[in-house]
Amino acid sequence: MLVHLFGKDRVKMDHTSLVIYSRDIFMPGFLDLRQGKISNLPAAVCLPESTEEVAKVVRKLKEKNIPVIPYGAGSGVLGGVIPVKGGVIIDLKKMNKLRAVNKTSLTCEAEAGIIGENLERELNRQGFTLGHFPSSIYCSTVGGWLSTRSAGQNSAKYGKIEDLALSLEGVLPDGSVFHTRAVPRSATGPDLDQVLIGAEGTLGIITAATLAISPLPATQIYRGFAFAKTGAGIEAMRALVQKELTPAVLRLYDPIDTAFNKHKLSGPDSGCLLVVGYEGANKQMTELKASLGFKLIQDMTGRDLGEDPGRKWLAHRYAVSYNQSKILAQAGNLLDTIELSVVWRDALALHEKIMAAAAGQGLIMAHFSHAWRDGVCVYFSFLVNDPVADQEKLREKHARVWETVMGACLETGASISHHHGIGLWRAKWLKQELGVGHEILDRIKKEIDPQSVFNPGKLGLGESE
Repeated sequence: MLVHLFGKDRVKMDHTSLVIYSRDIFMPGFLDLRQGKISNLPAAVCLPESTEEVAKVVRKLKEKNIPVIPYGAGSGVLGGVIPVKGGVIIDLKKMNKLRAVNKTSLTCEAEAGIIGENLERELNRQGFTLGHFPSSIYCSTVGGWLSTRSAGQNSAKYGKIEDLALSLEGVLPDGSVFHTRAVPRSATGPDLDQVLIGAEGTLGIITAATLAISPLPATQIYRGFAFAKTGAGIEAMRALVQKELTPAVLRLYDPIDTAFNKHKLSGPDSGCLLVVGYEGANKQMTELKASLGFKLIQDMTGRDLGEDPGRKWLAHRYAVSYNQSKILAQAGNLLDTIELSVVWRDALALHEKIMAAAAGQGLIMAHFSHAWRDGVCVYFSFLVNDPVADQEKLREKHARVWETVMGACLETGASISHHHGIGLWRAKWLKQELGVGHEILDRIKKEIDPQSVFNPGKLGLGESE
């Protein structure tokens, strides 16, 4: 059937391809591979080149109740593309066009399979930026960003992906194609785009989107500041965003993370490093805002470290993610990250609670980023180790850290995810956070996908009772 629709060149059924497509960067899945455990293989992978082709294959698979799993670039970290019930992977990377740029309205229309860095470079060539810079930009797609509610490093200025998305195109579980309208705003009932954004392919497959773009910044001003205490740095962050001096980039590294990155970022010998970056198309306004912002930070006990930390961060901001493989290559180690969203009032207390609870379970550090008027993202990185490289003990230690962090998060009233999404791994905690909201989502899922063939097992939706 698939070969008839796409031809041999766009269907993969060899064992190597099926293994590659059976996972993302989900750490328990990484442990499985280390141990030679290969499970949850799809039956096949197909590579459509248009929305119409996606619709055709969905309709064919629906007739036989075969699971459908949309796939971007496999850079997710929570098992969002694992074919837990087999089925067919729909790889969208051949749908990789920047269809149009509207220079008057400052929008672009991009297909879901385009890699983020490729999109950004083409927009830059035309004098624009999307302003969306996740750490995975070299190996993640527009569709992946939309599916997981991604937030880039400069989202305080340009917006998160749900802010940038003006309209969507895609395919629903019955095989019908939908196009929502790209307008500045509408009061035409609930926003259906926002139901699909973050649904991780459980309610539909996003194949293209109209996104807001901005002129390329003419000026970039980046700096580093040192704070003796984490709490003082958090207060400086809060003051900036609440006093109309929000930078494009604002990242505070706790003492452990500061020490870890000291030489890479020219950080202080002790305490916390705060990286601040202002940028914009209006040089005069950007310089004024930066001047006022930097003065406020210094007034709040921030010690000016000059441009070096900020410039080094900007030049190497993706390096940490791409150096993880060196750590993971050591069989006795397992590295993972957990990002949370919390209001300012509880940010320091949540950080301290998690650091204390996780003490002795492994190396854990955090930075505070993606600052908003009401709160901030706390991004934890942790390393568990076993001296004899016992993979099952690593699995237990990894799960224990997650349980600790998620428990502290829910007890505090914070959100269990800021921008990595839910996938397979966070589903049980999602139910606790959303409560009746999860029941509503589940009813929607069962109404439009009664056989639960669209990315089954993710977000805890469509599970049999």
